[in-house]
Amino acid sequence: MNNKYKVVIIGCGVAGMTAALYLNRAGIDCIILEKSMPGGQIVDNGNILNFPSYESISGSDLALKMLKQITDLGVPVKYEEVKEIKVDKAKKVVTNKDEYICDFIILATGRKPKMLGIKGEEELRTKGISYCAVCDGTLYKNKDVVVIGASDAAFEGAIYLSKLANNVTVLYRNNFRAKAYLQDMIKKIDNISFVKDEALEFIKNDRITIKTKEDNDIITDGVFIYIGQIPNASFVADLGILDDKGYVKTDDNLMTSIDGIYAVGDALNKFDYQIVIAMGEAARVALEISRR
Repeated sequence: MNNKYKVVIIGCGVAGMTAALYLNRAGIDCIILEKSMPGGQIVDNGNILNFPSYESISGSDLALKMLKQITDLGVPVKYEEVKEIKVDKAKKVVTNKDEYICDFIILATGRKPKMLGIKGEEELRTKGISYCAVCDGTLYKNKDVVVIGASDAAFEGAIYLSKLANNVTVLYRNNFRAKAYLQDMIKKIDNISFVKDEALEFIKNDRITIKTKEDNDIITDGVFIYIGQIPNASFVADLGILDDKGYVKTDDNLMTSIDGIYAVGDALNKFDYQIVIAMGEAARVALEISRR
């Protein structure tokens, strides 16, 4: 087998590509394995306004710029789905096409937002429907928005949007699940209102119409969906390194309980999920590996 690298990076999002950049600069051979497309969740961000050095850049453009940078340096990127990691004397990464032997593995597999799965949702992603208020909130300054969900994340998103949007409507199906202090906080904000109902369909004309179960149709400019996230790490469940929510567990150095296997970015269960945070974690791990 000729597929031997010092480091195998699983995931070609911002964290995975940052790790590859730092490893390459340190003279360490590495490869990125990606099952779908470069960029991960940022590709769904129509406009990123909080990335240093760019006043505004689309998620897809940022991903392509990062991809060009690492491939110009000679970092190989292969589009294969990782099926299994085997740990013995050497570490083996098994994909749907090949196998790779390595000393270190960086899990940069990210996560994906849960979708409602209703008509019009897929078609309107990045075109009026978002899953990140911090990423896309400024696009709706002085406009009307709807936040779907009643979790901590949904309420935090609604509170953030209330400082930008004209009106924020929180559409929730059952009971509030957010922490008590968030419930107290959100109820004191004048431009946030609540509708207890269930979204059934999104229709786009000049604005977005949300068809609901109780016929409380809502017309709005933007929709932010917060019904949870799903980590993309189930393929390592047998290694015993996942928490009860499916995220990768690590120590303070971002290494799992298996020596040489690290995790960065949205594969981790943490408070803040931001591009620059994921990149910082990836840089830390790459530098740690370069010292070993």
